[in-house]
Amino acid sequence: MTFAPIRAHVRVPSTLHRSARALSIALLVMGSTACTSTARLSGRWVLLTGNTGIAVGQSDQPSGGGPLHLVPGSAAPGACLPSEEYERAFGATCPHEPEGDAPGIEDRVRWYCHGDLAVRVRLEPCERRDRLRVVEIAVATRGR
Repeated sequence: MTFAPIRAHVRVPSTLHRSARALSIALLVMGSTACTSTARLSGRWVLLTGNTGIAVGQSDQPSGGGPLHLVPGSAAPGACLPSEEYERAFGATCPHEPEGDAPGIEDRVRWYCHGDLAVRVRLEPCERRDRLRVVEIAVATRGR
């Protein structure tokens, strides 16, 4: 599988275009139920990236092909959440290729999978050590 990292701190127009495309794929991975049903984001937890960084929260209703918004009260871009909040929002992680034996790697990198689709989410500790923020999202759409 080929992974293309999306870094929240890079704000170059071409990067934003790639981020938007990768985000669309990530949202489908995280928000779709199955290939045989209609994909739905409204009210579901999403990782939302754009020119203001990466935010985590429940998706508002998509409208007219415009930017997706989170429902009021969702975490702002760069927000720090407890580890268990990510687990509650996105569910169990999946088996994945090895990342080495760095201490604490399983706490800082989460993998979510569905069929050939894989999403790798990298987290970093916040000032409060019991909280984490999303700093990178990588999406693979086909097995190779």
